[in-house]
Amino acid sequence: MKTKVNILFTLLLLTALVCKGQVKKNADIPAEKFSIIETRLSDGRPAIGSFNMAYKNYSEKAKYLWCLKINMALELKNVSKNGLPLKVESDIANRYQDSLINVINKITTLHYIGHLYNDSFLDIFIYLDDPEKVNQFLKAEVNKKNVTRGFAYEIKQDPTWETVAPFFK
Repeated sequence: MKTKVNILFTLLLLTALVCKGQVKKNADIPAEKFSIIETRLSDGRPAIGSFNMAYKNYSEKAKYLWCLKINMALELKNVSKNGLPLKVESDIANRYQDSLINVINKITTLHYIGHLYNDSFLDIFIYLDDPEKVNQFLKAEVNKKNVTRGFAYEIKQDPTWETVAPFFK
């Protein structure tokens, strides 16, 4: 229970802080309206995240066709048996997520949709208008020797935002 309270506290704090790096470069970025999502994986283990519900009925989806999904591996010594991070790990992962978002936001317009902790990973969901420079940055970042946490990423075309639709239900 204490772990769940720590995680919820961390996510609430993140909700207040995470997208301060998402500078409004244009009027296409809606006001933030984050909600905490709790769900279960197919094997019954918990997943918990924070998603910006302002994107549920976002009218400009067609302008941002590219879904960037980052899968950040958490340090297993800082993860509970149920696959969720301890506070120390969520703090590290959240800071690294923020640093990645800040750099990507300087490269292109981004729409940070949210993230989900599950099965010793942090999955981050972002939509982009121009993926090429982001791909170049992430390709270099993922191969660095002293990266804060290992990660994989995928950029795919998703004009109707099907990837994140389940989080808006």
